[in-house]
Amino acid sequence: MKQIRFQVEYKMMSDGYTPLFVDGESTPLDFWGFNGDIVRRLTRLCLLFDRQVNWDNPTDPKWQMPERERSEFNALLPFVISEIELFLGDAWQIENVTRTL
Repeated sequence: MKQIRFQVEYKMMSDGYTPLFVDGESTPLDFWGFNGDIVRRLTRLCLLFDRQVNWDNPTDPKWQMPERERSEFNALLPFVISEIELFLGDAWQIENVTRTL
């Protein structure tokens, strides 16, 4: 069984990469052949993660992610991982290292 590390990092999907790491390397989105629903939810998850930072002023100490978006991220995280596990089948094992917000 092959191992995948699921680790959301800033600006991943916008750069064409997924939070799925194989052998320590992030994988390009087209590597997996995900259906549109998975891509849409994975993109949303990464977008919500990126909202933690005020990109106009990354050192802004007063910036707070809206609670609604934080809740959405926390609900979407296990759902997306489960959806990817079902898509990939038994050939891959996912280790989630992304924490809820």
